[in-house]
Amino acid sequence: MSIRTILGLILSIFVTGAMIWACSFEIQQIMMGELVTAAGGKYKFLTILNLHLQAIYYIICIINFFFGTDTIETGKRSLLQKLRDLIYAGAAFPIGMYVCIAFWGIYHVDRELIYPKELDGLVSPVLNHVMHTLPGVALCLENLVHYHRYPSRFLGLTLVISLFAAYTTWIHYLHHIHWLAFKVSLWVYPILNELSFTYRGLFFLGSALFGVGLYFIGELYTLMLTSLRIDRAGRNKKKY
Repeated sequence: MSIRTILGLILSIFVTGAMIWACSFEIQQIMMGELVTAAGGKYKFLTILNLHLQAIYYIICIINFFFGTDTIETGKRSLLQKLRDLIYAGAAFPIGMYVCIAFWGIYHVDRELIYPKELDGLVSPVLNHVMHTLPGVALCLENLVHYHRYPSRFLGLTLVISLFAAYTTWIHYLHHIHWLAFKVSLWVYPILNELSFTYRGLFFLGSALFGVGLYFIGELYTLMLTSLRIDRAGRNKKKY
């Protein structure tokens, strides 16, 4: 058993624990009021859904460590490793990176559009970074200690596009439910309230395309690491 695989297990356990801890956090409604009590509760936020997604992914990594494989050779991968690689490629990486980049990008432009100052008194800096920083950092490190093989582009892109479409449908449904109940337009994120119908549509389209772009970035990152590992393995064989 190599040091790399042990580090992979340690990383998976640590991130799983951090994600579960963050998932257990109950959003207080003192400052957020109607937004939290509206339909969907905290599960209308992509950040919260992503925490559950990342926790599930790293639990699969732990299970795969004990009962699956972690090989660079496509034909020798276990069913667990294939599942792990599929979730990494089509869900964990694009969604996790999207949450981190989108949150901090909008935050630095105008934090009131995504994370009002009032939340500083409700959410500790540690919890904020676990929710909006750790997923992205962990996913980049995870690829260094696990061997991944991306699925076919059709399968991978179908998964990531389906997830973005499902979330877009979900928040539109919640918006519709709130409108029927209170005749008030309330979107999950303040930035959506500031956009017209046309620009809101462009925002969702841009988000989906950005998610697709992140899929290709993850694939390129993985291919680069795989190529380096194959070259290194070839050089080691020549020595003997």
